[in-house]
Parts: sequence; structure tokens; C-alpha cells
Amino acid sequence: MDSQWPALKSKEMIAFIAVIAIAIIVRFIGIGSSLWADEITTLLEFVRPPVSDLISNFSSLNNHPFYSLAAKASITLFGESATSLRLPAVLFGIGSIIVFFPVARRVLSMPQALLTILLLAISYHHVWFSQNARGYTMLLFLTTVSTILFLQGAQRNSAKVWAAYGVVFAAAMYAHLSAAFYFAAHGIIYATSLLSRFAFRRNSDEPLAGFYPFFGMAFGVVLTALAYAPMMAEMPSTFGGVRNTAASSPLAQWTDPFFVLKNLVDQFLVLGPFMAVVLPPAIGVALFGAYRIWRKDPLLAAIYLLQIPITLVALKIAGMRIWPRFFFVEISFLYLALVVGVAAITDILGVEIERRWRKKGVSNWLKAAAAIAMVGGSSFLLARNYEAPKQDFADAVALVNREAAPEDMRTVYGVTAEPVIGYYAPEWSELTPAMIRTYNGRQKIWTLVAFRFQVAGRDPELWREFEKKFVLRERLPGTLGGGEVLVYESKDR
Repeated sequence: MDSQWPALKSKEMIAFIAVIAIAIIVRFIGIGSSLWADEITTLLEFVRPPVSDLISNFSSLNNHPFYSLAAKASITLFGESATSLRLPAVLFGIGSIIVFFPVARRVLSMPQALLTILLLAISYHHVWFSQNARGYTMLLFLTTVSTILFLQGAQRNSAKVWAAYGVVFAAAMYAHLSAAFYFAAHGIIYATSLLSRFAFRRNSDEPLAGFYPFFGMAFGVVLTALAYAPMMAEMPSTFGGVRNTAASSPLAQWTDPFFVLKNLVDQFLVLGPFMAVVLPPAIGVALFGAYRIWRKDPLLAAIYLLQIPITLVALKIAGMRIWPRFFFVEISFLYLALVVGVAAITDILGVEIERRWRKKGVSNWLKAAAAIAMVGGSSFLLARNYEAPKQDFADAVALVNREAAPEDMRTVYGVTAEPVIGYYAPEWSELTPAMIRTYNGRQKIWTLVAFRFQVAGRDPELWREFEKKFVLRERLPGTLGGGEVLVYESKDR
């Protein structure tokens, strides 16, 4: 089965449209909730400034240039708001589900492919990133399109297909530079095909062992270099600063792959106590599904699976932090592997039950039960996405403004001071180390703290001093990992 768009019968088309409608609805629920720190930074530093500044500013890895341009266009059209800032993430999130459908159809029946995109549509993490004003759903969409083009190019020699691949390659790189790890997997597959061609004298007409893939990849590299040309001079110092900070900051543990793996597991476990029961077998089923995909379509499996070790090794060698979000591009394949694994297991069990008890249609009943369980479990988890914003700075600022006396000082302490003050509370000030050390109780101080462990880890002695002089008034939860916002007020002397 190729990677062309599958023909849909009328009932299948209705089901497909229903899935996309669900994807749209669940992504617009709560889209206007409080922005979190990185979203605010994106808005203040890379969306509000002129385009000429945006495309030449690489002072921070927070600039996902393609997303910043899309967000700027959205805000220009609809006015500045959390909704318009996040709108491109929503649209590309929906688009990533649509374009993955023909990929799923390569290894699954029509009903199972529809189930896969339904699970993506209601996936907690997919919805979360679709409501995050960053470039990750854009990256997911573009890498999926590049995979479709790569698979098509592997079937036939076509300059047009590989030229389109080069354009998508550059667009994905402009969305987020971590796309390089994904395309490195493509490069390894191409290099392996070339090596096989020359070492084993295979047919030189095989598309993936010819010149066109090289042309597409080289074209993508050239376009990427042109897109980033205005930022090139700033890149070495920015990456150097991030690398140096990664080794010495409280976040240094994020350079350890084992810590990252533990954190990934913990992100699922915090979604509910039943995850401790469900997660281990789900991982086993997904691994079995990945193996089945490898047996049926090794090229598709290699495209997705190679990216994982490439990312880990490259970031470890570079001394950079290994953020779990760098693996978000694997989410579609994860659900594909899960559905493939479930389908295979229900077939095995069904055949055995039918043989032993002479019951017909057991496999279909098992598949239906498993589908209901997966959709029900995903829906339950999705509800958690709406329980709180990613970081509830808006309500925290409102609480302080409501509770504080006119003469009280209002501040933000720590790494989120600049974005929070710049967006939510321009009349507030930053709580500095000197203010903490010299505080004498004459004027009450209110302060917000986010990423508590990072703030405390930067200067543990200062944090102990802070806790002696300030008392926690309110804890506002957030769906972002470590995203709770803490409201403190100074103690009376």
C-alpha cells in the first residue's frame, strides 16, 4: 500500500469528518486560558516586534521563526489575545492529524486507521501542544508531510516530489531546529540505500538509491541556510550560552537521558493513579506494535524510530538539555504502534478463543472492546487538560491585586519575572536578592514564584532566606510540568 490519500467510501468519509470535527472542538475549548512563561516570551520578544527584527533575532531558542511569523499574521488579523497567539498551533495540530491518515493507512485497515487519528484527536498531549503557542505542532505537521514525500520518493524517481520534500524540509527546520534530528534519520536511510546499492550491486534504478533524494535533501539544506542567514551571526553565542547554562544550572539533570526517561514516565503517572496500572502494558503493546510495523513496512518504522537515538546521542554529545518535547514528533507513530499492537494481540487471542471454544467473530468483538477502552481512557485523560491553565499567571496577578493593600509592594521572583511583568503586570517590579536580604517588614511585599525548584536551586541559601521572610498564601495549579504558580506574602515583623 502506498502513501497516497486513501479512497474513502461515503460512511468512511463521514467518520473521517466526524473525527476532524472532534479534533477542532477539543482544541478550541479553553484556548484563551492564561499564557505560560515561554508563550509570553514568544509574544513580547518575537511576535510584537517588526518582521525585520523577528527574522534576524536568534538571541534565544524561544524564537521558533516560522511559528513567530504565523502568530504575527494571526494577531494582525484577529487582534492580540491568547487565542490568536495560539491559533497557528491549533490549526497545525489539526492538520497533523489529517496528514497522518494516509500514513496510518499504509499498515492498518480503514477502521483501524480512523481509530488511530481519533486517538490523536483526543490525545491529552496532542491537545496540550495544539494549545501551546510554540512551533511543535507545526513541526509535527511538516515532518509528517516530509515523511509522505519521502515514502513517495522511495517508490518512484520524481524531481517534483523531492523538490517539494526540500521545501518542506526547510519549512520544518524554520519551525524548529530539532527537525534536524528527524531529517538525519532520512539521511541515514538514504545513505544505507546507497551503500547497499554499491556494496551488493543492487539495481541502480531503485529510487531511494539514486540522485533525486540527495537533490531533495541538499535543496532543503540550502533553503534552510537562506532562511536562517539573517540569524547566523548570533547562533554560535546563543547555542554556546545554552550549552554552558545546561551544564551548570539547576536544570543540568535534563542532560541525563535516564532522568529524561523517568520524567516522561512521571508525566503520564501524574495524570491519575490508574496510569500506574495501564502504562506498563501499554508500553509493551506499543513496542510489539512497533515490531509489527517494522515487519510490514520497515521503511516507515525506520523513519520514526531512528530519530529517537539520534536525538539522544546528538544532544548528549552537545551537552544540551534533552527536553521531552523534542520527541513530540513521535506521538503519531506512538499511537499507530499502539493500535497496530492491539490489533495484532486481539487477532491472536481471537483465533485461539475461536479454535478452543468454536466461537466465531471473537476477534472483531475484542477489537471493538479494545477500541472503546482506548477511546474512553483517552477521553478521561483529556478532561485533565481543562482543569487548569498551563501556568495560571492571570489569576495569580488578579488575586494579589485583589488582596493587597494600595501601599503593598507587588513583585515577581525568579525566572518568570520578566515575562509576567512585561505582559500581565507592567506596574509590578522584580523581587531581587537584595530586596530579600534587606527586607525589614516595614512594607508588605507580595510576590509570585513559578518553577519553584529551579528558583530555589539557583541559590539555595537565598531561597532559605526567602522562606524565613515570606509565607505561602495560594498555590495555583498548572498543567505544565512544574507549572504551578505560588503566591507569597511577606511575614510581619
